[in-house]
Formats: sequence, C-alpha cells, structure tokens
Amino acid sequence: MALELWDFLTERGENAVLRWVRKDGLTVRDRAMLNQKLDRLCQIDFDLAKNTKLLAGPIHKDIYKLVIHADVMLRPMLCRGPISVAAEYTLLLGAVETGGKLPAGSREQAAANRVLVLSDPRRRCRHVRIP
Repeated sequence: MALELWDFLTERGENAVLRWVRKDGLTVRDRAMLNQKLDRLCQIDFDLAKNTKLLAGPIHKDIYKLVIHADVMLRPMLCRGPISVAAEYTLLLGAVETGGKLPAGSREQAAANRVLVLSDPRRRCRHVRIP
C-alpha cells in the first residue's frame, strides 16, 4: 500500500520543504536520512508508522511530526490527506527540534498551511525528492 506524498507550496509557489532544506543548510547525511524516512513513511500503514515511532502526534490538531535522528533532530510536520486522508500525506513545514522543543509557532504555522491546502488544493505539489 503505497501512499502518495505531497509538498506544501508557499504563496509564491515555492516548495516549502525544499526551502527549509536550503535555509537550514541540512547536511548530506541529514538529507539522506530525510529521504529514507519519507520513503519508508509512504510504504507502511499509518498505524504502523505511529507504533514504530516514525510519526509522533498529533502534536497540534491534525498535525504530526516525522521523527528523524540525523546530525540534527529533523522534525518535518505533516498531515494525513488532507484531500484524501486514507491515501496521502502532505508535508506542511520543516523544523529542527532543539532541546526537545520545536521552534515557536511552528505547530500553528503547519496547521495554517493545512487549512490553506484544504481551501485550495493547488497549494501543494507532488513530493520532490530532496537533492
């Protein structure tokens, strides 16, 4: 059961995940781990992803975080759906957890991005593998 993966697009149509990767200067190892965990997420059932602690949450309303231990603690935030809840995930925002805490306001921003996708499905694109 392969699930589809989507990336949130900013107001300017920029891929929010790729922007995060560039802005935070993720290392080659970080990017490889991110790609590997996203591949795994799409291959397994939602309940298994939660039971194996690949996904944590919900951390805020319908928002989950992907748990990736790389050079830094990567915590991309995503939701199931929101267009087809059983068949897809949408990556809403990238974050790095420091001291066990997400950046201030990141949960709320991810939730706001989810609402934008619900109101306009064109605010997302098929997932682009991290270079």
